[in-house]
Amino acid sequence: MDRDEAQPDPLATAERLGREFFAAIDARDPHRLRAILANHATFRPLPHRDVVRPADDIVAYFGTVVSSYPTGRWDVTDVIASDDRAVVQFIVREYAPHLGRELISEQIAVFRTSEGRIVSIVGYYDSAEFRRSFWDDAMP
Repeated sequence: MDRDEAQPDPLATAERLGREFFAAIDARDPHRLRAILANHATFRPLPHRDVVRPADDIVAYFGTVVSSYPTGRWDVTDVIASDDRAVVQFIVREYAPHLGRELISEQIAVFRTSEGRIVSIVGYYDSAEFRRSFWDDAMP
């Protein structure tokens, strides 16, 4: 059965799907990530930014993200959820050897789900802080 025919998990709640999304990214597992996205899913890294769609393009986008942070880790720290929506708070960490410390960014993502799959994700984070921490300060 190919991924378009795979049945969604009937027990998948918005909280479980939100947690699984970051677990798949942290594991750098594109198949695992694709399995929880509806074919027509959308992603925006920040509100009012261009939409990434469909699901295969979202998987490709996050392939680029994880390859940009080879030692990066994505850890969920909290989830507030209802049946079909979840707000997931998470931390992105990457060790910077030349600084002798971890680079850290706390962020949130809002998930909408339907029929056991993620249909929409919108990220929220301080982009200036992220750029300063992960790009400006991190440069050797």
